[in-house]
Amino acid sequence: MIQQFKFFLLISITFFASSCNGQKKKDIEKLITEKVETYQYGAGDVVNRGYLDKSGNMWFTTLKEGVFKYDGQTFTNLSEKDGLCSNVVNAVVEDKDGIMWFGTAKGLCSYDGIKFTNIPLPQEDTQSVSPQTGFPSRKTETVLSLIQASDGDFWIGTDASGAYRFDGKSFTSYLKFEGRVQPDSVYNNCITSITEDKNGHIWICSFTHGGLNEFDGTSMTHHSLKDGYGDGMISTSYKDKEGNLWFGTRNGGIYKYDYNQFVNIADSKTGEQIAMASVLKDVSGTIWIASFARKGVYNYDGNSFIPLNLKGNEKLNDIKFISEDADGNIWFGGRYGLLWRFDGNELKDYTQLKRMK
Repeated sequence: MIQQFKFFLLISITFFASSCNGQKKKDIEKLITEKVETYQYGAGDVVNRGYLDKSGNMWFTTLKEGVFKYDGQTFTNLSEKDGLCSNVVNAVVEDKDGIMWFGTAKGLCSYDGIKFTNIPLPQEDTQSVSPQTGFPSRKTETVLSLIQASDGDFWIGTDASGAYRFDGKSFTSYLKFEGRVQPDSVYNNCITSITEDKNGHIWICSFTHGGLNEFDGTSMTHHSLKDGYGDGMISTSYKDKEGNLWFGTRNGGIYKYDYNQFVNIADSKTGEQIAMASVLKDVSGTIWIASFARKGVYNYDGNSFIPLNLKGNEKLNDIKFISEDADGNIWFGGRYGLLWRFDGNELKDYTQLKRMK
């Protein structure tokens, strides 16, 4: 049974608090205490994706609690108890028919608003991620990234099985086999992010040095230093409203691709580079960047990285995603169950509110 987490309007609480005497204030505090399930989040509790669907709902994926859907008033939690194939969810996308798809630690799940359907991934023969990374064997069924391309096919990035193309019936594998050449394979089998560009090409990002692949529908091109792209371990990719591609790395800064060249984005005054976890260009044209290593959130004005200077910003230290909702609010999520919203004036903490019953 789907568990509902009802969101109580803070405006109403504020009104009551300002008009009541001390006793009524205590009653309100009791009400809040009873309705909010205070949960002690740990470092492993991560809100790692935010996604806006066509109906204006926000979907938040987590690494322990499944998925939260927010309709502007109510949070609804979907988990293994409701049929989700795993509570570890790394990716979410809505298809052209309004079906929600989730990439989890146990493969793909689709959700039609009533029930979940599990779509198993093919079991490929992967011994390990590329020796260049030094990583041990990883889980071949874990989905890390997921998109639906303009032609209707799904592209799926896994933790150790490379990339798959799924047409709704069958899978095509783009797996790098160790020890032999496969021209149409990806550079590495750990695929952290996938993005489609304005020409319909699919960009597949690997979590290893120089792991950037471009698929034009026929062949795979590996981009590296000779193209102006660095060798950073890619953590995220993003297409802005002008069609430019952004690539964030763990150790090589940020790269922007305008279809002519890769440009390394750095502060023009200090030369500082940011290890980027997420990037967003909002409806007003403001560029938001979340950094790794607990360095917070920045705006980028084309020349400099400007730290977000708002009350509560000190808590935005380990952000995994930045997303925009239908009303132009900016959402941030990260470790310790962190979920915040910025409405243009102030930050509001939804970390515990999403668990309201």
